[in-house]
Parts: sequence; C-alpha cells; structure tokens
Amino acid sequence: MKKYYFLLIFPVALLLLASCKKNLVVNADWKDVTVVYGLLDQTEPVHYVKITKAFLGPGDALSFAKDQDSSEYQHSLQVTMEELNGSTFIRTITLHDTLIQNKDSGIFYCPNQNVYCTNARLASDLTYHLVIKDTVTHKVIEGIATLVSDFDIERPSIFTRATFQSGKSSEVKWISAKSGKRYQVNLRIRYAEATIGVPNSTVIKSLDWLALTDIRSLNEKGGQTMDYFINGDAFYIFMGSHIPVDPTVTRALRDCDYIFTVGSEDLSIYMDVTAPSMTIIQEKPAFTDIINGIGLFTARVVKSVDTLRFSTFTLDEIKTNQYTKDLGF
Repeated sequence: MKKYYFLLIFPVALLLLASCKKNLVVNADWKDVTVVYGLLDQTEPVHYVKITKAFLGPGDALSFAKDQDSSEYQHSLQVTMEELNGSTFIRTITLHDTLIQNKDSGIFYCPNQNVYCTNARLASDLTYHLVIKDTVTHKVIEGIATLVSDFDIERPSIFTRATFQSGKSSEVKWISAKSGKRYQVNLRIRYAEATIGVPNSTVIKSLDWLALTDIRSLNEKGGQTMDYFINGDAFYIFMGSHIPVDPTVTRALRDCDYIFTVGSEDLSIYMDVTAPSMTIIQEKPAFTDIINGIGLFTARVVKSVDTLRFSTFTLDEIKTNQYTKDLGF
C-alpha cells in the first residue's frame, strides 16, 4: 500500500517542483531584534550597556557590519535599571546615551560607538532589572543581573613577597564569592628598562600574565575554599617569551599585582558557548539571558592584591634561569 502511495505522490511532487520559481530567496522578512550587552561591576565608576539591533540585507554582511547605521537605532531609547534587594524595590537608575570614541578595529564599525551609561554607585548582592523601552515601536526589552559579592583573598597577602622558583609552585588561595561561578587570576608584572650608557633613560614597562584561568566554584552560594598553585617554571617561560633579547638595555623586576576576576554563572555559560569549537561540530547553541531580545546582561567583580615586591630568590633566579638569563635582568 505504501508503494502505491509513493508512486502517486512522486509525479505530483515533480509537477510542483517544475512550477516553482528558480530564484532562491535567502533573506527572510526583516524583524526588529534588539541586541544587548552589559556587564555590571560595582568596583567600576561607570557602568555601560551597549544596545544595537540585528541587521539584514542583500549583499556582503561584512559590509553591513562596517556601517554604523546598520546596527544602531536612529531614534532614542528609554533605558533604566531598577535596583532591588530581593523583591524589595529600592530606586530607579536612568542610563544616558554617550559616544565612545576608542573602539578597537574589527569586523564592526569603529572607532565611534553609542552606548548607554550611568555613574550611579552599585551595591554587591543587589539585583538590577534592566528595562529598555523603544519610543517608536513601544517594544520592551529586559534583563536581570545579580551582582557578584565581595570575597576574601588569603594568599598572597600584602605582607608576602611574590616568589617563583623552578620546580616549585606558589600558592594562590581565596574564598568563593556569592553569585560568582568562574574565576581567573592575572598577574600584572612591572619591570624597569634602561638603555645602557644613556642617563635618565629608565622606563617602567608591564606585562599581563593570565596565570590561572577557567576555575569554577561548585555553586554560586559562596564560602568555598579555592586553593590553586602557579607553576614557578611557567613564570620564567612567560617572561622569556614576551620580552625580547636586547643587549643594549638593562632590566630589573619591580613589583606585580594579583588581579582576581570573578564572573557570574550566566557569564560562564556565555564564555563556554562562544569559545572556539575543538571538535568537528562547529555549530553551537545560542545563549541569551535577554527577554524580548538577544545578548547578555550579567555581572562580574574584580579584586586585586597590588604592588607585591618580588622575593630576593626571584630577583636572583631571573638572572640565571635558562629562559630569562639573556634578558639583561
């Protein structure tokens, strides 16, 4: 019975295909899709939210991306944040549009971009409800972010010296933050460089070393002890690969900052989804926490232990280590 059914349908399908137009329409009808990106951090003096729209049109998409009018709304938007303590309303914060003039070059338009911002002081543990109202279409786009709380750093402390030794590791220890999920530790290393034989030629230079990355707490409740170690050899390998050999200069280590960055669970998921695929499966699911739009509105917090002097051992080893002995330290 199924065979006869197929034979009946097949000629009809051929007739339908023969009557179809040969023009393939790739682009569907345009739809207003709002794209929102905001990353709140209570340690920052100014908070930015970027609001654009998806674009569609015939031709090269990369050309559209270079056109500022393709991505930005040409009419005003009403942008506010409602500050909440649990379900208790505290206040409304209004964001104003402003022009940023130092956007790096890339696929999209630069160097100018319009963003919305506020210099209101934000508080950890509170929740911020983003509300965007389109004054023309009356569409409302929303996002919700709970700020990452403060946390304690146990090692290193301001009373210790930064020590890196070949064959050994230095400990980094902290207590996880409430509403925090993903952690990384960056070392900002400063050193002096002077041209030999030239008076007053000393300049201070710095390098940023991502020493610990992709560390995750068990949950977002906070209070978990996070105890990790930085390989001493990795420090000298990093210095040797990022500072060029130059026999005309002399160098000296100065100090370093341990910079801890903590991201929310939404930020962690977004980073996982947008990371390059390491398998043959290149297509990834989209992730958004924006209501009636797409994008990301979430939180992170940055905390650091600053200006740690290097230990005498480290100052001595950088002169003789196989990776740094020719750098003039």
